[in-house]
Amino acid sequence: MKGLGSQDPRQLGRNRMVAVIGQGGMGRVLLGESPTGRLVAVKQIHRHLANDAEFRMRFRREVEASRSVTGAYSAAVVDCDTESESPWLATEYIPGPSLKTVIEEAGPLSLGGLRLLAAGLAAALIEIHRAGLIHRDLKPGNVLLAPDGPRVIDFGIARALEGDAQLTMTGSVIGSPAFMSPEQAQGFPLTPAADVFSVGAILAMAASGENPFAGTSTPQVLFSVMNSAPDTGRVPAELRGIVTRCLSKNPEDRPTPEQLLDAAGQIEAEPVWPGAVRDAIADYQSDSGWWVETTAKHAKYEAQLAGLRAQRQRKFRLLAVAAVCLVLLTATGVTAHRWALQSGHAAPASDLSVALAGDQWRLLDLCTLLDTSVSSQIGVRSGDFSTSYSGKCSASYADSGGTKRSFELSVGSTSASLGDWTPTGAVAGWMPIFGIPVSCDRRVITQGRPAVAVAISVSGKSDGCKSSEAVLLSVANRLAVNPPQLPLQANSIRRLDPCALLDQRLTNEVLGDNLRHSGFPTACGLDGSDAMLYLEFSERMRPDKLGVNGKTTTVQVNGATVNIDDNSERYHSCTLNYMARPTHNDLAEVVSLQFSTHNDLPGACERAERVLSTVISQLPK
Repeated sequence: MKGLGSQDPRQLGRNRMVAVIGQGGMGRVLLGESPTGRLVAVKQIHRHLANDAEFRMRFRREVEASRSVTGAYSAAVVDCDTESESPWLATEYIPGPSLKTVIEEAGPLSLGGLRLLAAGLAAALIEIHRAGLIHRDLKPGNVLLAPDGPRVIDFGIARALEGDAQLTMTGSVIGSPAFMSPEQAQGFPLTPAADVFSVGAILAMAASGENPFAGTSTPQVLFSVMNSAPDTGRVPAELRGIVTRCLSKNPEDRPTPEQLLDAAGQIEAEPVWPGAVRDAIADYQSDSGWWVETTAKHAKYEAQLAGLRAQRQRKFRLLAVAAVCLVLLTATGVTAHRWALQSGHAAPASDLSVALAGDQWRLLDLCTLLDTSVSSQIGVRSGDFSTSYSGKCSASYADSGGTKRSFELSVGSTSASLGDWTPTGAVAGWMPIFGIPVSCDRRVITQGRPAVAVAISVSGKSDGCKSSEAVLLSVANRLAVNPPQLPLQANSIRRLDPCALLDQRLTNEVLGDNLRHSGFPTACGLDGSDAMLYLEFSERMRPDKLGVNGKTTTVQVNGATVNIDDNSERYHSCTLNYMARPTHNDLAEVVSLQFSTHNDLPGACERAERVLSTVISQLPK
């Protein structure tokens, strides 16, 4: 989530807007709070679309369809206004990620998670079909994961069982190709069995991490849906039979939602989400709670500020009656000048939020960001930059009085606990600033996903921590407006997301269950029940120039020469360094993989080499 922009409404109906959840081609989705304190997700349609009579009619139908569906596994309609200049629909807010996000970030679900997903989707279909509707666009992005099960959302193209032909233009196909039924792909009349097919495709993807119908383009996917057998080889045996029936080409061969619900209930696994999913849900709950609290504090501050301004205006009117015009003009000018200099009264763009995507974080030029932020607040740099560690940059600066201090900027994962870090009461870019009692180090945690920790460390003569907070505020403003980017070559590995290059099946095999993620944005950390790994792409000393304990040992991995530090016998760990591309002097872009096993399990280097082999094969040449 991110803060409300200057064009976003502060109130829709009886609901107070809190934050922006996301935005698409149709409109924006906002987080709101009802007068009773209930959180709602508000879909507000773009004004230019609202002027389209046909689109407005479709939106009314979506509202009617959403209202007609009740039950535990869909988001209930709370409020709406389909006739306003910018129509909107408020539904129950589900504090959880979409199934699409979970599979992309955490990989396939466990058997217990699949049972919970299958049962919830079957129950949702029962309610949808009972209301006389066909959803027609069931896909992982329209399934949210709540603590007690999935929720089906977005009835934008749901249609009544009768009259479907009137609502689909000749020759058009509406829906998501990878998850639509063969009859929908061919434009034939639909029955509730079409939704059952979509649920089968969703379950197959949730079990394997990939769509059951292969294809690199929409026409290829549609051809596979209509003509090819689904790939269900990686679906657990306990679920494979019912999933295969759901994906039958003939609608009459598919099970009913009731039969799917019964089959899910027979799976011998506890119906609970995996640990990674529960952690993600907790993050969403914490995220929404933070925004509600922060917005409430901001509203209270604005009310106090408005009262202060009104009080000052009354004083000025009294002065105007008692003073001559020249004195009044002079006093007003001086007062206005002083008022403008006060903190909080002349801060345009101070409420901008930091909302960088993953590739923007990876390309971030930390040293330039540090230099511009410190120079504008403290003084001139008095030494060279130090970038000894990935995700960090430090340098010394001197203020106008000649006092020198060293500043270090770091950007990295939030996997570590805040521990003794507590809010200082200050805010930078809608993010609370955290401090620690024993130093003037300061940090903020971004509100995007994944969350990123941005920290400033200061050493030298103390100034009451004023410089650290001032620099961190400057960093946050620069990140929100114009973050500096590294001029990397097109084939630089530092542009890549390390997690995206890991083979999910292999990592599950070598690391074990219950994977926990860390290390964003330039690295990928995975910790499982059997082992853990840390994959990092960075610029550092060439591994063939700097050996371990004065010597360098190499192995061949996938035809490439890799430097190895084998501590498997003593510490059950192994470090592999592969030089992907020399840059300048003795520096190079290096792929570093650290691997260690738990409980004294053997084979750390053998497992590490298997993982690194798949990574090297995907690197740019």
